[in-house]
Amino acid sequence: MSINSVYLTGDIHGDIRRLLRIDDEQMTKEDIIIVLGDFGVVWEENSNRTLTLLELLSEKNFTTAFVDGNHENFKEIKKLETIVYWNGGYVGVLPFGIIHLLRGEIYNLGGKRVGVCGGANSVDKAWRKENSSWWAEEEINEDDVKNFKANLNNGNYRENKIDIMLSHDAPANIIPVVKLYSGINDGAISNSQKQLDKIDQMADISKWYFGHWHIDTVINEKFTCLYKSIIKII
Repeated sequence: MSINSVYLTGDIHGDIRRLLRIDDEQMTKEDIIIVLGDFGVVWEENSNRTLTLLELLSEKNFTTAFVDGNHENFKEIKKLETIVYWNGGYVGVLPFGIIHLLRGEIYNLGGKRVGVCGGANSVDKAWRKENSSWWAEEEINEDDVKNFKANLNNGNYRENKIDIMLSHDAPANIIPVVKLYSGINDGAISNSQKQLDKIDQMADISKWYFGHWHIDTVINEKFTCLYKSIIKII
């Protein structure tokens, strides 16, 4: 599948209205809109509602894709998706063609090298029930980073260059600044943020976009946090 344009937005938590409102009259399936985690559409097990929402998204002229966040039903996603090779990396394809961009994969989108690492730690998991409203698979682990490293060096493509990095959370090195913008200051750096730091250190990344913090803010010339905004990056 060739890609024409790439758009990004932040967490939707299962509420697809933001995507349904997009004026897609001039768009095609070669235009892709990526949700930067907490997609949340696949939540309940064996749910007709899930399939209905996925079908509604598929009826738009663009292609919907997502990076997984911390508020996802990972077991249900795994059950529904089929893993295929797509634009230089592997993805999970859900019913009706919705695309799950997998951790540690690197894609060629619109001539840009785009790296992905979803996942994050839930600060509210003490109030959630494991395998019902919280899943341990949310956390980024060393295997995710190893997969990214293997793909980064594959074919020695422009050495370690990544044009665009997409994630749900941000790497540990900028979390203090993100907290200043978000007004959240719990003082803790999560394991997932530390894993993203490893990716930031091993790759030469030009632009990095993430969600999770429910703010629309340009942190600096490299990092941008997205929530309700929809921006075109390619």
